[in-house]
Amino acid sequence: MLSNSLLRTTLRLSTRNLSTVTKTSTGLVGLPVHPNPLPELQSLNESILTSLSKIPPCGYKTNATLMTNFRLKSITEAEGDISKVEAEIDCGQIEELIIQAKDELQVVEMYYENKLWESIHIQEEEFVEAPKVEEGGEKA
Repeated sequence: MLSNSLLRTTLRLSTRNLSTVTKTSTGLVGLPVHPNPLPELQSLNESILTSLSKIPPCGYKTNATLMTNFRLKSITEAEGDISKVEAEIDCGQIEELIIQAKDELQVVEMYYENKLWESIHIQEEEFVEAPKVEEGGEKA
């Protein structure tokens, strides 16, 4: 029979270990657990805002800025709690949010380099109706 002292020590150590348990897998093939995701995610979102500042006012800039500011606010208010960030943003695990931020940063840079805020000129095309084909396969 275990002594009360030994039992209390075992329970205390078990409880301490449970509080420091970290995720060992994302459960997604090819996506490893990030060792320090919140600073990475915050830095990426700050970079997105910096890149967006080079783009003149347009719909994309407005929406991307709103989304990025929301994500930064979620990171700040979570006070280091990854599960709060994931729940607030509600777009996947923290590692997926990092991938999304990296992708968005590439989109912003591409948008800027190609000046996609400028008007797109649509060339009018003349509609030509296709010739009718009779049942025998010959053109009418």
